[in-house]
Amino acid sequence: MTKFIILFSLILLASCGGGKKEPSFHPATEVSFQKFVNDKNMDAQPNLTLDKSIVNNDYPIEIAFYKDHKFYYNLPNLGDGSGTWEYKNGLLALKAKRPIFDMYIEVHSLDEAAKNLALEFLDRHGRNVLV
Repeated sequence: MTKFIILFSLILLASCGGGKKEPSFHPATEVSFQKFVNDKNMDAQPNLTLDKSIVNNDYPIEIAFYKDHKFYYNLPNLGDGSGTWEYKNGLLALKAKRPIFDMYIEVHSLDEAAKNLALEFLDRHGRNVLV
């Protein structure tokens, strides 16, 4: 019985500690995010090989922002689509309507100058932060 309690305690301690560290978000100015925005309105068929975009290959997702406050996204598992973005409280807030759900993504800066970004959103697995 003592061995069982010790083993259970070790498993409990191992599961509580050493989790994934959350990144620190920093509010950035709207101007700081402009380097990620294409200097044109969104085309009817955006070309992500030519337009500036942010990419995360681990999830995977690719997003291109346009000066008319529209964005285009490509999620290989869900398809592509478009929505609108706005600068709000030091981050970019993205909204898009999909047939089954509405997509909400926040683009955070990991530093004051928005050199490094993180995407925060909810999916069927819960809250996700992509760095």
